[in-house]
Amino acid sequence: KQWYQRRVRGGAVSLFCGTTRDTFHGRTVLRLEYEAYESMAVRVIGEIVAELRGKHVRRVYVAHRTGVVPVGHVSIVVGASSPHRGAASEFVGRAVDEIKARAPIWKKEWYEDGGVWKKN
Repeated sequence: KQWYQRRVRGGAVSLFCGTTRDTFHGRTVLRLEYEAYESMAVRVIGEIVAELRGKHVRRVYVAHRTGVVPVGHVSIVVGASSPHRGAASEFVGRAVDEIKARAPIWKKEWYEDGGVWKKN
């Protein structure tokens, strides 16, 4: 997908890329593994986008990986365009929070001494 504005109505693009960090609470992270109830996750993310979009957000992009995500790699991308930066930035931040809270996506954090399943 290309991230240029095809129309001049959008003056701002806000983008969030969530990556696998190398430590969590002092423990070395080796990788993350994501699982999802995919059809429901797609529906829930669509509902979140519809709820948060408002009248100022023009275009939206959301992607969340499943499977193994190594340290430093991206697991979630949320982007939005709007005429001004405030609406795009607010949408992106709220969308990430809502996706983490509501979408049926789970992650397993792998450490040197084993893995732990967590709600995304």
